Parts: sequence; C-alpha cells; structure tokens
Amino acid sequence: MNRRHSPKREKVFNVLKDAHCALSAAEIHKKIPEIDLTTIYRNLELFVTDGLIKKLDLDKDEAMYEYKEVNHHHAICTDCNKVIHFNVSDSVIMKSIKVPGFTPESIEVTVRGKCNH
Repeated sequence: MNRRHSPKREKVFNVLKDAHCALSAAEIHKKIPEIDLTTIYRNLELFVTDGLIKKLDLDKDEAMYEYKEVNHHHAICTDCNKVIHFNVSDSVIMKSIKVPGFTPESIEVTVRGKCNH
C-alpha cells in the first residue's frame, strides 16, 4: 500500500484478501465490527484508488469489493443475487471481440441468470 499504514486499514484489506470472493462493506463490517462502517468505506475507496482492489457494481443494492487477483468473471443469480466466479482465458475472449477501430485493454464479464439454489 502506498499510503500510511494503520492497523484498521490492514484489517480491512486482509478481510478482502482472505475472502477469495467479493464482499460488501456491510459484510466486511460483520467480520470486523470493531471498525466503524464509515472507516471501512473510506479505506475501500482508498484501496480502489490505489488499484489494490476492484469495486464491482453488480446491480445489487450496494457495491461489492474484491481483492485484485488473477482475472476472473462473474455470474450473478437474478433470484438470490449470489455471485459466482468463473474463469475463461482473456485471450479467448479477446480473439472473439472484433470491433473495427477498437483495441480492448481489459475485460470484465458479468453473466446474469438463475442458479440452482
């Protein structure tokens, strides 16, 4: 992290890093209730700005945040809002994108459907 280190900031970051899935600020707060929600939101935005985590707006009631790791994509259940991660090689997707005069730089795939809950 490029910013001044603090124990609270480290706790918030580690919750996301250890989760291996996207979490909302409220879900992070449940895991570390000793840190107030405002502090959690502030730190999440700093991490997004610094490129350490990704903010996902998945058409849910609140944004989700996840540790930036190997590229993966998201399937979202339209019934229960469950977010499922899946991997497809970005090179496979890049080869299928044929837009004249356009060079893709990054890919984020979100598929909506119904899970077998």
